[in-house]
Amino acid sequence: MRYVGEGYVEKNNNQIMLFDRAGNSIEAEKKYNISYYAKIITTESGEESYFARIHQSNLFDPNGPYGKREKFVDTKIKRVSKSTFDFYMTYLKTNNSIYLTKAQRGFLND
Repeated sequence: MRYVGEGYVEKNNNQIMLFDRAGNSIEAEKKYNISYYAKIITTESGEESYFARIHQSNLFDPNGPYGKREKFVDTKIKRVSKSTFDFYMTYLKTNNSIYLTKAQRGFLND
């Protein structure tokens, strides 16, 4: 935080990467139009935090039974470990359910 005159200017140097339902990164101009399922926040010190979309205490499956109703379903973004995030991203890219199972097991242990 840097003070300027009577007010202050808050510096936010965190970089955020958002990922869509296919595991592709969302471009900056489309980030408000497309819903995201995972994100990485990188701080200025180089630390990375990983987040994934959660529904009913499970990782959200965009290809599952609630995938078409994502606007009406109560979902949250929660912090997960790197290995859970990697398995979840692999699932989003390949649609191989074994990776969702591995990510779910890792999420339960987080």
